Amino acid sequence: MAEKIINGFSVVAYATQPEGRTPPRAFLETRRLGKKDGAEIEAGGQDDDSEPDNQAFEIFASRRFRSTVEAMSAARNALDRVEDVDADGVPDHLPE
Repeated sequence: MAEKIINGFSVVAYATQPEGRTPPRAFLETRRLGKKDGAEIEAGGQDDDSEPDNQAFEIFASRRFRSTVEAMSAARNALDRVEDVDADGVPDHLPE
């Protein structure tokens, strides 16, 4: 996995192994930093269940990768192009 820290989010690129007739797939995942084991809740913060801590985005969904290595390479290249993450955890320059 490759990782970048942007605007308080950890952005991770990864690929999945093929399963049956499902080919390898590429993903970018964002994870909000600073929230660990409910520490903000114990410190008097509110538990906001409306915002997930992790969000996964399948990238290049219409592309069929021949191998997991190819999918991971595409995911790393997409991660390199991410320049910003909005407040909702959506990376900017997210490929389709």
